[in-house]
Amino acid sequence: MNRDQFIRHATRGLWGTRKRDAALELRGAIEDKIYRHQLCGLSAADAERAALRDLGSPHAIARDLSRVHTAPAAIRATLLLGVAGLLSLQAVAQVSAVQSTFLPQDTDPQICAVRTGQTVAGQNPVAQRLLEQAGGVEGLREQCRTGAFAVYGPLLSVTDLLAALKSARVPVNAYAGPRVLTLNGGVTGTVPQVSFQIETMNGQQYLPSMFLTTFLTSVTSQPFSFTGLTNPVLTIGAARIPIGTAQAPVRTVDLIANGLTGARRTDTSLPIPVNVLPQSTRQPADPAAPQLAVPGKDGEVFAVVQNILRINEDRRGVDAPEMLWVRARQDGRIAFTDELTPNIRLVNSQAELDQATAQGVKAAVVYRVNTANLQRPVLTPVPATQVRVVQP
Repeated sequence: MNRDQFIRHATRGLWGTRKRDAALELRGAIEDKIYRHQLCGLSAADAERAALRDLGSPHAIARDLSRVHTAPAAIRATLLLGVAGLLSLQAVAQVSAVQSTFLPQDTDPQICAVRTGQTVAGQNPVAQRLLEQAGGVEGLREQCRTGAFAVYGPLLSVTDLLAALKSARVPVNAYAGPRVLTLNGGVTGTVPQVSFQIETMNGQQYLPSMFLTTFLTSVTSQPFSFTGLTNPVLTIGAARIPIGTAQAPVRTVDLIANGLTGARRTDTSLPIPVNVLPQSTRQPADPAAPQLAVPGKDGEVFAVVQNILRINEDRRGVDAPEMLWVRARQDGRIAFTDELTPNIRLVNSQAELDQATAQGVKAAVVYRVNTANLQRPVLTPVPATQVRVVQP
């Protein structure tokens, strides 16, 4: 439904000048919301969809507008205050965006060349494939300038984040120093409880976005969720907080992956290992690596725990954790490894994965991630019979 259709539905039951006046009021509210969403980095189409979603049901608005514009003059002002209050509450619920940026070195082509193995590209087949995938050296440099290989992800403005949570009525007792953001608690509210590493640039503090989910679970017990796969909207209580910018896009699956590893330390119901290493979407991966065909719809989020690195390192006598790949289904597939591994055993549980590890067999278990409440994430195993290893 576009804005014109929304307005037609919302003004049904009104006629003549009353219908025109109501349509003008509503169009102004929609265009204001679209403008605010575009300031947060959304495209015109996405901003319109978000604006209409903020306003809610056009049929409910039609009932309220009908009451206002058809009521006797004596009570019309009172009803109008009610509709204005509804729109103002919706405006308050849409909190200002949390801005994002990258560290300067994360967009430095020379550092990206090292991260992608281009300094030895002639001897490194993976680096050569990454170069070909980017369309050559200039293409790879352009990817770098957009933060494609910022392995720790974009940074979030601490000032914006704390202000947004305050507007959302989520109290945060925090102190931001040059290198550490400390959450205080205790009886006096001054006892350090949890600390997060931050970065300071040009006098402003930034929190690595990879810590956002754990940060949220540390400051509130309210349910929360992310809507959208890039620059998501954080919904917490009645508030909707846009996260990230077009210049330094935040990827939701990276927020979820790091949140899962943090949650597992206290939530024993999660079926993933306590010691597991999340694989960022910005970590350079071999374009020729196999993928997994999974059931469901594109955009759904899956988590894969695999022991490939652990098996490889164990053969060299080195301890290594299992890897956690959280990815959204795209064209029916998800990435789950960065190496050309021809034989992967797909298993049904962590217990079966542990057995495979004990046998020295490379294996993976796939979970569907319920993202409705990331305060209490739920992982459901996908039967191994429903998953296939496929070539890219």
